[in-house]
Order: sequence, then C-alpha cells, then structure tokens
Amino acid sequence: MQRSVRLLWLLVAWTAVVWVGRIRNLVGDDGLAGGDRAWGIVVALLFLVLAAATATLPLGLWHRRPLGSTRLVVIFCLWTIAFWSVRGAGMLLADHEVGFKVVHTVLAGVSIGLAVLLQRADRALAAGVADSGAADPEANRGVDTDR
Repeated sequence: MQRSVRLLWLLVAWTAVVWVGRIRNLVGDDGLAGGDRAWGIVVALLFLVLAAATATLPLGLWHRRPLGSTRLVVIFCLWTIAFWSVRGAGMLLADHEVGFKVVHTVLAGVSIGLAVLLQRADRALAAGVADSGAADPEANRGVDTDR
C-alpha cells in the first residue's frame, strides 16, 4: 500500500510540474494562434484535473475508497501512457531541434514510467484486497451462500 501511495504522489507531483509549466509556456508564447493555445491549455487542464482527482484517493476524499478499489488510478495511468506515447512519437518524427526532442523524450519517458509503475502497484494492491476479502469470513456476512 505504501509503495502505491508514494508512486501516486510522485506521478501527481510530476504531472503538476510538467503541465503547469506547459500552461506557463502556452500563455507566454505570442507566436501561437488562439486555437492552438486553447487546445494546449485544455489538454494541460485535463491532466491536472485527473491528477488532482487521483490525489484525493490516499486522502480518503473520493467516495471513501482506498487505492486498489477504484478505476480512477487506471484511467489516469492509461491516459498518461496513451497521450505521451502518441504525442512523444509525433514530436520525435516532427521537424524539431534535437534539444526539444531530448527534453520531450525525457518528459514522456518519466511520465510513462511512473504511470506504468503506479498502475502495476495499484493492480497488485487490488488483487491483494480481493484476496484478503475472499479469505475474510466477515466479508461474506449477510450473503446467502446456500444457493
């Protein structure tokens, strides 16, 4: 459980740093058209909202459900992996300077790596919760098992 919580906080913090920085860059770039800037801000806000919602899990604020018992972590991790895989490949294939490609490859790699680790830890935690619940005779109290 502790590993999952640490990974969750690490991914949330990393996401906040990356996407708040992206918003700062978008707002400060006078060369962007309004639509490009707006779309970039929407994507950044989506990441930040998912990170904030996921951060409520260890605090017990989201339906009072612990890690391993909700799909929110999976959604956040899969969105992070899918976005960075597609966008990262696009940036590598596009006509950008080498420094830009290196920086964004590192951002993508760290984001994907943290998301994969968190998703695996959360899945293992969910399996452990399911196993412990099945072994607990109190978990089946009130359930008709004679059928």
